[in-house]
Amino acid sequence: MDAASSTAVSVSGARILKRLAASNRALRGSERILWHGARHGDESSGLLPALAPIAVGGLLAGLAALALTLSSEHTANRGAYPLLSLAIGWGFIGAGLFAWWRRPENRVGSLMTVVGFAWFLASLSDSDVALVHTIGLFVGLVWGGVLVQMLIAFPSGRLESGRERAIVAAGYLATTLLHALPLLFSEGSRECPGCPSNLALAKPDAGLAGALFVGQRSVIAVVGLSVCATLARRWGSATPAQRRSLAPVLWTGGVTGALVAFSATAESGGLYALSDALDWAYLTTFATVPFAFLGGLLRTRLHGAGAVSELIQRLSEAPQPGELRHALATALSDRSLTLAYWLEDEQRYVDRSGQAVDLPAAGSGRVATTVEHEGRCVAALVHDSALCEEPELVRAAGAAAALSLENERLDVELRARLEELRASRARLVEAGDAERRRIERDLHDGTQQRLVSLLLNLKLARRKAGGQPEAASENGALLDEVERELGQALAELRTLASGILPPVLSDRGLEVAVEELATRSPVAVEVEEMPRERLPERVEVAAYFVVSEALCNVAKYARASAASVRVARLDGSAVIEVSDDGVGGVKLGDGSGLRGLADRVGALEGRLVLDSPTGRGTTVRAEIPCA
Repeated sequence: MDAASSTAVSVSGARILKRLAASNRALRGSERILWHGARHGDESSGLLPALAPIAVGGLLAGLAALALTLSSEHTANRGAYPLLSLAIGWGFIGAGLFAWWRRPENRVGSLMTVVGFAWFLASLSDSDVALVHTIGLFVGLVWGGVLVQMLIAFPSGRLESGRERAIVAAGYLATTLLHALPLLFSEGSRECPGCPSNLALAKPDAGLAGALFVGQRSVIAVVGLSVCATLARRWGSATPAQRRSLAPVLWTGGVTGALVAFSATAESGGLYALSDALDWAYLTTFATVPFAFLGGLLRTRLHGAGAVSELIQRLSEAPQPGELRHALATALSDRSLTLAYWLEDEQRYVDRSGQAVDLPAAGSGRVATTVEHEGRCVAALVHDSALCEEPELVRAAGAAAALSLENERLDVELRARLEELRASRARLVEAGDAERRRIERDLHDGTQQRLVSLLLNLKLARRKAGGQPEAASENGALLDEVERELGQALAELRTLASGILPPVLSDRGLEVAVEELATRSPVAVEVEEMPRERLPERVEVAAYFVVSEALCNVAKYARASAASVRVARLDGSAVIEVSDDGVGGVKLGDGSGLRGLADRVGALEGRLVLDSPTGRGTTVRAEIPCA
């Protein structure tokens, strides 16, 4: 990186620090952001005008069903059933419309509403009019099929597997076709001896009708137990966040399914008294399902409000770096939550260490929720897909933490730019070393070889001139002078090439190259330790220059009588030490050589330490990671 690029990075870093300070001053305003996020979650989707007529229709359907039941001559002795029936229908319609309005993309609300209307539709069988009564007989269990679909699809509103679709299909089969077939051969039932005639009766056959009823009840029992097993499995695999909203519906729905299965089994076995008791039991638990659903929503909202309030309190205490993720994970009850910070300039997400992050793919069980601050994306919360059932909680938590996420994002961006600068320094060092190797090869293979060839030709010319005394006497002194100059130039060129980057370093390794430096040094040098295995190439080059520069300084300035060199591998790093017994008093900034060494070592994520007390010698120590 050149000076202009370094200046650009410095200016950018200063700008990031300025924005970081401004965000810290604004942290106290996170309560306002929380309520903005909550209001966003409560905004109407525009569906309310369309749902109002359905609500009115549900109200009228309930009143009509109640009037039909109370005015019926053959249902006069049912006691509290009309009020229970009204509570069931209105409960499902009311809770369903509320859920439909709150989360229109989720089909649970619409399914609950259909259950309520289908339930009121069954009251047609209470009519004293034969046609209406017959219609009521055939559609009397449709609500059961819709209920099975609602429970199996809860809470997402979707059927996730083939097994779930098979259970729902069996539920609809048992409450429609299998329910209609025995009615074609049955003249009446034991519960309603005074009911109007069945106009759909094809041929009275009590035996066939009984067998078909037993088959239908068997399927109903299997479906009911399958619903229980599915809900139990869903409970077992649910996260704490899911269980808060799932628990009320799963328990009431599971108990209802079990009671329906037991009631159908008891009736098939002729245990009519037990079956009647179980019917009242499952109707009672069935009536609690919509209220359990509302209770789950209320429980989730209360927990969410408390969790986000606690999150705000923790954020107001200026959490330390890394604590924000823990605070959000606690608020959302998702220990697996991670944070991905958005770098606008680079158009990518990174983690706290600056490493690139890929957002989860669809179907992975993980979801990314983006967080914006002042209209700009600052981060993404990567969390369990179960939290999609609590979007208001996730949005509120993200809004409350937006400023803190912006602070951390700016910190991550600054670290990423510093990392970019370090990487640039490392690339410069590697490029410089590569250029040194190229120059050394050019000198060795080009200029040096030509000088050697010229010196050989000169010696050959001297031998030929030896047979001509006059020429030899006249030109001998000049030839001697040219030969000395060529020899000196060749020696200086070899020294220069060796100083640029000695071939022995790449050919035979650091140990031989250091021993050669020790041999050439005018001060006695002892090589105390060298690594048994070769180090990475760029580490060897850096270590060589540390030893070379340190020994050069010993010879020039230390006034030392002896020096020592030690290179060892320790805890994943190469440790290079050069010590002397000279006058000491050296500082790292005294010369450009040591500063250059510090830069070279720093570019490799290492550090250079100088210990030079006055009168007690100098130790140059470098530590370079070898991973």
